[in-house]
Amino acid sequence: MYNKSNSPVVLEAAITPLRRGEPVQRMEKTIADARACLAAGAAIIHHHHDFRAPREEGVKQMVAIERAILETYPDALMYGDYLKGDELWEKNAHLRPMFDDGVLRMFAIDPGITQFDILDERGLPTNSNLNGLTYAQSFEMVQFAQKTDVPMSLGIYEPGQLRWVRAYAERNMFPAGTIIKLYFGGPYTMGLHKVKGVNFGMHPTKEALDIYLSMMEGIDLPWIVSCQAGVLLDTPVARYALERGGHLRVGIEDTAGGTEMTNVETVDAARALAAEVGRPVAEGRDAKNLLKAKQRSFADA
Repeated sequence: MYNKSNSPVVLEAAITPLRRGEPVQRMEKTIADARACLAAGAAIIHHHHDFRAPREEGVKQMVAIERAILETYPDALMYGDYLKGDELWEKNAHLRPMFDDGVLRMFAIDPGITQFDILDERGLPTNSNLNGLTYAQSFEMVQFAQKTDVPMSLGIYEPGQLRWVRAYAERNMFPAGTIIKLYFGGPYTMGLHKVKGVNFGMHPTKEALDIYLSMMEGIDLPWIVSCQAGVLLDTPVARYALERGGHLRVGIEDTAGGTEMTNVETVDAARALAAEVGRPVAEGRDAKNLLKAKQRSFADA
């Protein structure tokens, strides 16, 4: 699984700009960008909604976004963000309505708690925000995935969190199509425009990816790399991940202003890099089948 591969590659586009103090991207723009990225070769779309909206309105927005995308690209894989709330099912109150509406194609969790730096005037991380789920909460989300047979996107910010994934993968607990998402920390601060940050986890280097791959040895989940608060395609990890059989997440959300490229241009650039490595891009149903290969479907359990 981790040797140089000529197998098809799956591209994800995280399309919503997250910039504090700037207007929230309109739903129509989100839908248009998603369609354009899918036309360019992306198979997975990650998007946000207007987080300021009440919970009920947030659910309606996410259903409407994904329904509109599926009208044009019925095999697209998509997942949104969280809702306002403090409790697990307040934040994830959209999942059941989306499943009932037939538009829930994937959902994301971040197993384990990660600290995200808040810098003081000296540029020191003297405070932090916490994000992610406890392992008890993560288990509850796995149970939901099993009941609905909806694949998960498992966000890994710190190496220790991959131990949780491995324990579940070894017991075949994840629905087919579930993917491990390896986040590397870039030089900037998420939510700001090219503001230097300290960030989480490991730097986007070949050596860091090798550590992750050694921790995944023997499990058959597909994996994708992202540089959060940086530009993945400017790092050695992008090409190296392709050479080792992985997939790529691009799009303007993660860049924190580090590139002038549009969402579609990042997909085009990722596709060109994959071609240099000798890997074709899997789209639509082919991408879904590729991610599900060798994995169990709970609908057949």
